[in-house]
Amino acid sequence: MAKTSAKNSGTMSTVRLGDVAGLLRLPPGVRDEEIKKGGKKVRVVSIVDLPQAGFIGTVPDVITLSKEKFDTIKKYRIKPFDVLMSIQGTVGRVGVVPEDFSGDWIGNISLLAIRFTDQKMENAVALLELLKSSHGKKIIARLEKGTTIRRINVKEFASVQVPELTADIKKKSQLVFGKELKVLEKITELHQSMEQLRIEYLADM
Repeated sequence: MAKTSAKNSGTMSTVRLGDVAGLLRLPPGVRDEEIKKGGKKVRVVSIVDLPQAGFIGTVPDVITLSKEKFDTIKKYRIKPFDVLMSIQGTVGRVGVVPEDFSGDWIGNISLLAIRFTDQKMENAVALLELLKSSHGKKIIARLEKGTTIRRINVKEFASVQVPELTADIKKKSQLVFGKELKVLEKITELHQSMEQLRIEYLADM
């Protein structure tokens, strides 16, 4: 593993992202083949499925592929605790695949899957919170290219130096992950209260 040591106590050690995780992107041309019988149903994750907090939930977009087509793309199937990041269009949105999802999932062409081989959940949550942090946003901003459609080059992203995901960073990431869920629950409750006010407005007139 390539690692850059900290020069002083105020500098974090960094690693090359591609040295600690695999990066996977679905090839273009995968679309619904409208097969009536014998097809393979696959759920396609897109940027709208990436939540503000917590794990990725429901994925409503389903396509049907022939067995032959499915065999060509099955190596791109998403696995538990993959970190998904948008790298085209609205770049930098991220989410983590839950452990207990069902069926076959793939990411659409705008998403990149980042996969760890060990301590999958801990590393995934740590990277998720890193990419959502101000530090992560600066990394993403440096890699963005394009004027009409923004994009990130996968090879350049694999070569980026990120803070080493130490035990301390993983612990802090888990705490932030949990706090984000609680904040989102409060936001949801406030939205529901607002909608109720609108429903009740002039209801008795």
